[in-house]
Amino acid sequence: MQTSISRGRAAKLAGIGLAIACALAGPRAQAARERREAPEGDTAAVASGGAAMEARRLFERGMDLMRAKEADRAVRIFESILEQYPNTVTVYPASLELGRHYLEIRDQAKAVSMLSKLKALEKPDKKPTGEEREWFLEALYLAGVAHFQTRRFSEAFPVLRKITSDYSGTVWANQAYYYIGMCHFVQRNWSKAIDALNMVGAFMDPESATAEYMEAGRRFYLRVEDRDIPILLKLGKPTRIFVTTSRGDREEVDSIPLTADGTVIGSLPTAIGAPRPGDGTLQVVSGDEILSTYLDDTTAEGVREMARTSTVTVVSSGAVAFKLGDYESDAAAAYLGQPCFALLHDADLDVSDESDKAQLTAISRYKQESESEDVLTRPAEEEVIYVTRDQVRFEVHELGTNAPLRTGRFGGKFKVGMLSSGEVPNQDDDILSCEQGDEIVVTYVDTLNIEGPVARTTSATLPVLGQLDSRPRASQDVVFDPVVRSKKNVVEATAYLELARIFRSMGLVKGAGEKALLGLERSQEVVRMTEGVPPEVHQQAYKLTWELHIASDDFANAMAVCKAFNQLYPDSPLVDEALIGMGNIHMENRKYADAISTYRQVLALEISQAKGEAHYRLGEAIEAAGEEAAKDAQKSGGKETRNMARAQAIQEYKLCAERYPDSPFAPQAIAKVVDYYVDSQDFVQAGVLLDQVFTDYPDAPFLDSMYLKWTLVAYQSGDYSKARDKCAQLISEYPESPYAAKAKEILPRIQAKLAGASGTAPSSGPSGE
Repeated sequence: MQTSISRGRAAKLAGIGLAIACALAGPRAQAARERREAPEGDTAAVASGGAAMEARRLFERGMDLMRAKEADRAVRIFESILEQYPNTVTVYPASLELGRHYLEIRDQAKAVSMLSKLKALEKPDKKPTGEEREWFLEALYLAGVAHFQTRRFSEAFPVLRKITSDYSGTVWANQAYYYIGMCHFVQRNWSKAIDALNMVGAFMDPESATAEYMEAGRRFYLRVEDRDIPILLKLGKPTRIFVTTSRGDREEVDSIPLTADGTVIGSLPTAIGAPRPGDGTLQVVSGDEILSTYLDDTTAEGVREMARTSTVTVVSSGAVAFKLGDYESDAAAAYLGQPCFALLHDADLDVSDESDKAQLTAISRYKQESESEDVLTRPAEEEVIYVTRDQVRFEVHELGTNAPLRTGRFGGKFKVGMLSSGEVPNQDDDILSCEQGDEIVVTYVDTLNIEGPVARTTSATLPVLGQLDSRPRASQDVVFDPVVRSKKNVVEATAYLELARIFRSMGLVKGAGEKALLGLERSQEVVRMTEGVPPEVHQQAYKLTWELHIASDDFANAMAVCKAFNQLYPDSPLVDEALIGMGNIHMENRKYADAISTYRQVLALEISQAKGEAHYRLGEAIEAAGEEAAKDAQKSGGKETRNMARAQAIQEYKLCAERYPDSPFAPQAIAKVVDYYVDSQDFVQAGVLLDQVFTDYPDAPFLDSMYLKWTLVAYQSGDYSKARDKCAQLISEYPESPYAAKAKEILPRIQAKLAGASGTAPSSGPSGE
């Protein structure tokens, strides 16, 4: 949806007809189109060809179930791929689909666990390409979204920054910049939020197959690149961009600077309708051509007022949905004997100023029951066969009252009839015969859309619930299904765990133990259930069991449960979380030896996503143990004991930063090392590390304190200019930080040093404490 015309390296105009949607699905559709044109990845097939084909078949089956809104069965299929075919390439899209599903149902922890499996696509010496690159980038993006939703900003930044730094020329970078900006916005880091949000929409792949089209009714974006623009703006000459349509609408677009090297971005809304030049909105209909013109003040050849143009074509991607009678509210179900309303949105069908019309087909269908097994016990990978019961064709008319009528929204209805026992549906009438439990499916074939003149089928599905009956009735629910019963127990155990934690926080240890015991009854029942329980529920029950043991101070049983769980699910990240949590509790109870032992168990795991945190926590535990030992030692030996412990801790911090640079604990580890070098008067090493912190971790939450340390290091090194600059940056970028008040106190002293004799190194300077 972008075209570009450039004059060498001087100016370029790009028209972007894509609304920058900052929702979960963001660039997925566009990325999917790019994947179809990208070269295939060169991942070696480890498993046999037969295993790879079977895994792919299961994956396609799972996707069909997802589209049919049978998420539970689809999840079982994707999980079976991970368990039965772990060495096939299909585990990556299966993990991606699981991560996407868990994110949609707001289970961010499971989403991150699934998405982290795609990290294996990136090798130390080789980046993924083609389809594998898109899987990898979407997994990174969704992981960043999950961290943002749970307000774990320190974990979101490294993931999102990896996209913007290593894969800046992708559509995922736009979305990554949005969430980076929102993370800073929530933390009230206004300048950093503005910088990141300014980058949203800065990239659009001109080679994309959709670059020549724009979606009718979406906001229209323009980007101009001209290195003369910064100079022209200083001279008071505005950037002039004009947009015209083939039907006569014309608007001038205001622009704002995006980068300092001469890139500006502008936008204006579009609406389906008759042209009204100069009203600030670009009125379009399907088939219009939008011509964007930028007047280049001076070209590289010296030509004045050169017009740089770009053209896109307006199209509309069709979509159908079931609505209530107002054609605005979504319908949740269809009822026997009642009308069913459908809405079609496709501006391509709006070909005149009158009310246009189109035809849709609706079918009623039911699932063919398995002859050998009950539906509830049927294997997830068994194909579901749908049988069409009845069909009906009905007209949809363009909605609206004003003339000329240009809305692109078409509405229509048909009646849902109840089929009597033994009655054969009439395929030629205007009533759609259904039975309770059927599905109604409306299908529309869109021949022109954002992908171009390519047939694309879109559909909507609605369950049939029976006749409307508002009479009150009494009922009693008894849980016989093992899946429902296990989920019920997990929910209740979770509630008891929270109650135990609340009691414990209030100092009511006995009450906490009682609530934990009630929770253990529920969670252990699920642990003992070996059949019919989904793996994720079984794992959650194990996690609740050890957390309930921890809540009641029963660390021995908690550790035993962790070990048993690790044997059953060696690839699960839940073991990491449990061990880290137990180590943290040992730290709170000042049991430093136990904490050190627990953190080392995490490092001993063959597969773990928490080793970076384990190294950092281990360093903290060693430091704390050294401090305690120093207090107990003789006065002469206390300092030596403390220094030895700190030196050992520094090694753990270095391992955290060097081996796991993407860990959210890596910048904190570097900060610890910086403190060590500052205390050791090694200002050269401290300066090098400080520069690394600001380069590699621009979103770290403690950069205000690092600015103050940098000021101190530069001052002690005699570099008063750098000390002044870093002190001023702290005051400017973090005006609300408590360190800014300290910076305001020491800035005059630094300025005095600069004004005085600069050849003499100071004997003392500003303190960072």
